[in-house]
Amino acid sequence: MIRLGSKERRIPVEIKEEILMKLKGKCISKFISVSKSWSSIVCSKRFTNLYLNRSMARPRILFSLTVRGDNEMQLFYSCSQEDPSSDHQTVSCHPLNHDDWFESYPPVRGLLCCLNDNNRVMIGNPTTCQFITLPRVQTVRKDINYFFGYDPVNGEYKVLCMTVPCHSTSSVLVSQEHQVFTLGARRKEWRKIECKHPHFANPRTQWLCSNGVVYYIAWIGKVPSLMCFDVGSEKFSVIKLPSDGYVQYLSHYGEKIAAANVLVTGTLDLWVLEDASKPHWSPVSIVIPSWTDSYGEFDFFILRGRLGTGELVFAPAFVTDPFYILCYDLKENKARKIQIEGIGTHLTHIHVYLDHVESPMFLEL
Repeated sequence: MIRLGSKERRIPVEIKEEILMKLKGKCISKFISVSKSWSSIVCSKRFTNLYLNRSMARPRILFSLTVRGDNEMQLFYSCSQEDPSSDHQTVSCHPLNHDDWFESYPPVRGLLCCLNDNNRVMIGNPTTCQFITLPRVQTVRKDINYFFGYDPVNGEYKVLCMTVPCHSTSSVLVSQEHQVFTLGARRKEWRKIECKHPHFANPRTQWLCSNGVVYYIAWIGKVPSLMCFDVGSEKFSVIKLPSDGYVQYLSHYGEKIAAANVLVTGTLDLWVLEDASKPHWSPVSIVIPSWTDSYGEFDFFILRGRLGTGELVFAPAFVTDPFYILCYDLKENKARKIQIEGIGTHLTHIHVYLDHVESPMFLEL
């Protein structure tokens, strides 16, 4: 414990905030135990927002790594998005019991939603390596989908869950029991909400959150569709997917959403959602030159987003040694490999996320 004198108590709050703003996010949580004064600043929404606003101007690439061994360990490795060869940071965590298989999903404003084999959902801060477990959803069904989003208007993080029918005599599956949990709310419980668009999402389907809306691919009847969940109003809406191609997953595309298939043999089709209020998909076809000679004929890559330079970033679908990402310039029709230093080889899973921001947020239910 650090002993503080009377001079420390006279330091203005603004000066303390400036001191904290200069620190790495993973160091800030240590100040919670220094004194009540420092703790009140670190845990305040004001300081969290100040720090996040600065971090958003310097987005990072986040790698979620599961290291195999006698005791599986979760590592979070990040690097500068502007220059992936610089400013490497690693944080090791044990967010779940070692016997549980751990899955993380795209970060939302600095936080991650995580899920294990027992359908327990956790919210984690990969910057501070703090994790909290949410109350178990009250349901008789075993299979549950979770989605995580942020409402920028009210400044609230919310988790949406829906149960997935394991068996059904009907040829059309429909998710049921839609519930929402709000982080930091006074009532620490799941609330049931209404969904006027019966749909089915495959278990543990991927999602994205953009501008206060959670997007995920689901089935309405036998038609694949893009579901939209407004985090603030807690209302659902539907957007038709492009009819001229096969969509496998969603990706951020700058400030927009893209639907894409897997990059294989150097070719990829993707569709960019230009305006969610007036749904229109713009097709983009990619053919990377000299693919077989440079990258291997049967390697699979997944689009992870777009850099400020306009380059598209692809990550291998499976663990590679050495691990690298692929950047492709649409205008110049050129691709380049960037090897990521410092990532070990004994990995069972690796997930790559763009536009991650460091958050000092202290998590509590």
